[in-house]
Parts: sequence; C-alpha cells; structure tokens
Amino acid sequence: MIHCRAVHYVVGDIHGCLQPLIRLLQREGFIGEGLEWIGGSNQLWFLGDYTDRGPDGVGVIELLMRLELEATAAGGAVHALLGNHDLMLLAAHHFTDTEIPSFKRQGQSVTFREIWKQVGGQARDLERLNEAHIEWLSNRPALALVENTLLMHADSLFYLEWGESLAQINRNLYDILHSDRVETWDLLAEQFSSRFAFLEGGTALTEEFLGQLGGHRLVHGHTPIYSLIGYPPQRVFYPLEYNDGLCFNVDHALWRGGPGFTFHLGP
Repeated sequence: MIHCRAVHYVVGDIHGCLQPLIRLLQREGFIGEGLEWIGGSNQLWFLGDYTDRGPDGVGVIELLMRLELEATAAGGAVHALLGNHDLMLLAAHHFTDTEIPSFKRQGQSVTFREIWKQVGGQARDLERLNEAHIEWLSNRPALALVENTLLMHADSLFYLEWGESLAQINRNLYDILHSDRVETWDLLAEQFSSRFAFLEGGTALTEEFLGQLGGHRLVHGHTPIYSLIGYPPQRVFYPLEYNDGLCFNVDHALWRGGPGFTFHLGP
C-alpha cells in the first residue's frame, strides 16, 4: 500500500473578510463553486484572527467549522489556531460590560466590549455568536508544530509566559479560555497584542525561542506585511521571510484589500 505524505498549507489573518477568503480558497483549489471542500488530502492551517475589522467574522467561523468536517471526511484536514482578536471577541461576549481591571487600576473605566470595539469589533458578530461558535473559538490551540515548523499567531514571546513547552502553553491557554478569571483574561489580552519580537531580537533570539518550543523555523501572522515593507496591501503576494529564513510572516491583510495567499510548508 502506498501512503501519500500530507501536504500542509498556511493561511494568515482573515479578520471577517468572508468573500475575500472564499475567493482565495477557490483560487488555490481548496473549495469549489458551492464552497465545498475539494482539497482532498491537503491540510490547511489558519493562524487566527477570524473576526473583527471585516464585515462577517461569524461567517468566517461557520465556513471553517464546516470545512473542518468536510476535509476530515475527505482524508485532509483544516486546522485553526487562536489569535488575539478571537480572544477579544470571547472576552466581549463573556464579560461584556465588566470594567477591565488593568484600566481600572489606572483610573479609567473601560469595558471589555468597549475595548473590543476599539480594535475593530463588529456588533453584528457579537449578536450572532452562538454556543457552537463560542465552543469552537474556545478550543483553538495557540501553537502547533508541523513539518518542523512552529505555527503561531503573534510574532511575540508572550507564549513563554504560559509554559515551558508547546503542550503546556496550549493547555494553560485552553484553561484560561474555559475560565471566568477576569484578571487572567485581561493579562493574556494585553500580552497577546505585542509584536515585533523576532524582528527586533534577530536570529539569535529566534533560535533560542525555537530551541525551547521546537521546529527549525516559525510562521506567524498578526503584523501586516505591507506595514513592514512599504508596499500597498494589494501588492503583497508572498510571505515576508526574515532572520535568515527562520521566520515567515503570512499576514496578507485581507481586510485592507490584499489578494491573500497560501504558504506551502513542504520542502
């Protein structure tokens, strides 16, 4: 019997842009005209931020939930990691009008819903969010190791604040998302917004990070490529490779009109 090796692809931040996502997945041969999975045994990885900024975050969630089932039935897979905007949407749902502790200590009265709106939260998404969406979002892992590549949402070191290994970090963040510890949610949301760690820390820091969590390189989203290279989003067609090939940024900024791309993790 011949066993075909799975082929893995990565997609960056979606931010509620359902129609651009559909066009991207159809163009790349993962879904058909009826939005059904036609990707066969391929494995598709999404790196978080499914909602906010764009008009239909819940539509994105529902599409990915369905494609997960269809891809599995076809011998492939759709995987989705946790992004900071996904955390913020959940916080806005669970704690809506609760004052954020860190702001309160500074003498400011800001609720979780208010801060979520400030970062692009769409009222229609919060209104349409149901228990199935909440459960799906709450079960997203933060990190994955695939093809000797560490997949993560944020270009940040904050993950190491929550464990010494990939499995421990995923478990601890899972526990937070299933808790009502407001202070902990607040801390995680603040940490999750950080960025530029690997750009600023360079190759040495990246090697140290990978040495602890595994992998020969890392792939992240979170920081739009166009904001780093001076090109308009419409001209971003490929990942941004840096730190001697140790890092790849795949945030294609669909919400700013970027055409999007998928990144093949193969050799």
